[in-house]
Amino acid sequence: MPTNKQQQLDVALLLDDINYVNQANRIEINRINDQFKLHIAEADPTGNIAVSFIEEVSSQLGQLSVKVSLAEQAIRSMRREQKHKFTEATTKNEMDGNGDGLQFGVRQLVSNKNLLPIETNKDGINYVWSSANPETQFTFPLDRRKKLCMQIRLVSLIKPEFPEQLKVFIDEVHIKHSLSMDGALFLVSCNLPSSSKTNETGIKIVLPATHSPMSLGGSGDGRKLGIAINEIRFVKFQNRFVQLLKRLKLKS
Repeated sequence: MPTNKQQQLDVALLLDDINYVNQANRIEINRINDQFKLHIAEADPTGNIAVSFIEEVSSQLGQLSVKVSLAEQAIRSMRREQKHKFTEATTKNEMDGNGDGLQFGVRQLVSNKNLLPIETNKDGINYVWSSANPETQFTFPLDRRKKLCMQIRLVSLIKPEFPEQLKVFIDEVHIKHSLSMDGALFLVSCNLPSSSKTNETGIKIVLPATHSPMSLGGSGDGRKLGIAINEIRFVKFQNRFVQLLKRLKLKS
């Protein structure tokens, strides 16, 4: 979990960003004022209209500066809060042994507004269903300077054809995925494109539609469901050739 010292540092960095935006706005206001003074004074030797017009523009730009400053502060605060939410929920026990992987189980995912409460199947595996919205979005604190592979483990899907039909987007870019089985679970895997990003990565899983078990002639469950997620894991990327060599080495 972030220490008090780290939180204080984060606040200081946030304040620096806000001060930078405010200073940039003030500089821009002064520059525009000078331009108006130059052009309007040339057109009106008395300067009376120029002064009135400059004051009005300055007032409007000042209001805009305040709005921009407040917006920047709100956005950065929300991003910081969201990042800390995932960081605090990810303990050392959820990192794999070699430190190359990051795992988000149902307890870390359940805060997503499109996910339903945690359930457990007959085998004792926890999962969360995505609900009525066919698009489920996440934001994860990832260091993308390392090549990563995302693995989504699914307990079930509301329709059997959905594993092939679902789409995965990384920062709004559609990424091809592969399908396999991990025991009784479906495994959706895709490689994240290289990036210099070291903080937040947006993940979006899109289904063709959502359905209730009742509408499909199953149980009496009337909830609209999509996919039942067990966990989302990010592991060090290895191409298929390297994986094949490792398997051959283990067999020899």
